[in-house]
Amino acid sequence: MMDRTTAQSEPEIDYRRLRLRDNEEVVRWFDTYSDPVYGFIFYRVGRDADLAGDVAQETFVTALETIDRFDPRRGEMFSWLTHIARNCIRKSLRRKSRDSALPDFWNTVDHQLIKAIADLNSSILPEQLLEKKETAELVRMALTNLPLRYQVTLRRRYFEDMSLQEMASFEGSSEGAMKVLLHRARQAFRTAFETISGTLFEGEVKGRKIP
Repeated sequence: MMDRTTAQSEPEIDYRRLRLRDNEEVVRWFDTYSDPVYGFIFYRVGRDADLAGDVAQETFVTALETIDRFDPRRGEMFSWLTHIARNCIRKSLRRKSRDSALPDFWNTVDHQLIKAIADLNSSILPEQLLEKKETAELVRMALTNLPLRYQVTLRRRYFEDMSLQEMASFEGSSEGAMKVLLHRARQAFRTAFETISGTLFEGEVKGRKIP
């Protein structure tokens, strides 16, 4: 279960201090994003925990070295980190001569997710889906591909069983705003879940082995 005291949704990072490599700010930045970035990487390297850890480390080192290129006005930190992670994953898999089906699969998923989540015309996700044990792996996989704010919102509601009132109090927001956010997060999750599960099925039909 996620610790409520550490769950963050695109927090206010002091980028001036981060660019100066202020130790306290670097630690806060890493602590905030390390788990979601690792989760994003884990499935993309075939569930290899050691390799995922190495790629995550390379991702953060690269990000810190190039932090001057990040512009918070153009996008969220999590999205920027996952962009760097994709490049690190490709390089790592090439170095280890891993099966090319894996990056090909995720390239297909990414292409479909970008369009599908941008549209967000899916029906509301049935709450029961998040609780089904037989879909647990796909649920975790789908969550890691959502914007960080959606990940945190869904985890708080369905894994920590927080009420809308509790979530609103935690965020310093209103119940109405949290209801809208939860609705959007559920739509995004359903889109990601259906895209990934559909692509997995297509891969199995075509005989592609996806770890």
